[in-house]
Amino acid sequence: MRQLGSCAALLVSGGDSRITPDPVTGRNKYGCLATPDTGVIALGSSTASSISEKGFRAAEALRLSCEQQLATASEAEVYRRQMDLVRGELLSLCGCAPDSGVEAVIAASGTDMHLLIAQLLQLPLTLMIDQAETGSGLAAALRGQHFSKDSTCLGGIPDTASISNWQGALQMLAARDETGQALTAGQMRESLFAAAEPVLAAGGQILCILTDVSKTGLIFPDIASLKALQQQWPQQVHVLVDACQFRIAQCSLQAYLRHGFMVALTGSKFLAGPTFSGALLLPASVAAILRSRSLPPGAQAYSVAGDWPASFAAAQSLPQQANFGLLLRWEAALAELRDFVRLDEQHIRDFLSDFKQAVLARLSSEPHFSVLPNPALDRSALHDSDSWDAEQSIFPFLLYRPISAGNRQLLNREQTMQIYLALQQPSASHRYQLGQPVLCELRDGIAVSALRLCVSAAMLSAARQKPVAQQLIDDALAALDQLAVLISAMQQPPNTSRL
Repeated sequence: MRQLGSCAALLVSGGDSRITPDPVTGRNKYGCLATPDTGVIALGSSTASSISEKGFRAAEALRLSCEQQLATASEAEVYRRQMDLVRGELLSLCGCAPDSGVEAVIAASGTDMHLLIAQLLQLPLTLMIDQAETGSGLAAALRGQHFSKDSTCLGGIPDTASISNWQGALQMLAARDETGQALTAGQMRESLFAAAEPVLAAGGQILCILTDVSKTGLIFPDIASLKALQQQWPQQVHVLVDACQFRIAQCSLQAYLRHGFMVALTGSKFLAGPTFSGALLLPASVAAILRSRSLPPGAQAYSVAGDWPASFAAAQSLPQQANFGLLLRWEAALAELRDFVRLDEQHIRDFLSDFKQAVLARLSSEPHFSVLPNPALDRSALHDSDSWDAEQSIFPFLLYRPISAGNRQLLNREQTMQIYLALQQPSASHRYQLGQPVLCELRDGIAVSALRLCVSAAMLSAARQKPVAQQLIDDALAALDQLAVLISAMQQPPNTSRL
């Protein structure tokens, strides 16, 4: 019987260097293991999470099943068969009926997925949120460039080299002002229309990336403004919803699809599955257009035939190979999603409300912290359902070092990263993993970053038991306590802003 290798080894395969384990620590660049990490308190699902015990069991069971199937079928055949099942279950768990016409494409990461759809559309202009609020490689991917020195399927490639003869223009729109305040709906509308109208008025087509939600928990641009733009130029404005955080309710996802918007998801953020599991949901109207389009040879660095529905021409232009690492990562993520979709809506809202109240109260009362304010999540232009995703689940905040009564100094980007990494080291209490620092503003010309406390689907599933729910909130408060200890232990920081 053909051996695939260990589950842990497969889980870090079929991606790029972002999931390659450090030879000393065994952790990837996000600080996550390929096996369950029971010693860490995971509060960083906006960035990444180590695989859960439940997810690892699901991945191992599928690995064994694939090995058995390889006795009578090729790797490509087994991969196609199992990935078709993953696609089908993902669509079902997202509320897509078999006769809806919605199709799912699988990719190693959200960035890979954006790269592939950009190559299929090849539009002259793409508009997206400021890069600080989304994936670091997204801008290059949407321009038609390789975004890393290695790739999912081919290994080493020239960084920033072109994927095909097409290279599109890209314009990034600021989501916050220079003080870190989120833009108002009116400001977003003005920025969006100013960037889009010159190309649209000349008859060109554009791709708008609607981020729901960003690294710090924003929806950008506001949905009403984007709908207005598309209604004015219905044949020229294409919309891809970057929902890679997967912090949206089923009713919101379905509403996006009904509007003809493509939706990008991952299983590694809110779902807390292992890093590198992306998917793109295509509404029936878009799938009908893209089904006949092929991908350029350069896209073979990011995708194989089995990642696509068999009816798509893109599948015929890609290698008949297997990416069992990607398959197992999605199986682990689906294990989390299966449990999450069974949760009572009111339970989700209640826990998110309790978590928010406790965390914001602590952040507001401690001199070591300052909340990065976010507006309410507004999807009223999309649907009128009152769903759990209106509740905040990412809590960004800045770090300060108190220096005297009433005075404190804002930590700069490097100091914030230092504290973030120290929080993950073994201590007298616990190891805590928060969302990676996000560059969010300049103070006196100094770049500063926000850390993020996050609620995941796995936490919500665990919180069905009241004692566990309270422990999860206590863990978040304990992480803030440990942050304060680490900040106080720092030497006097140079080049900081005093408030």
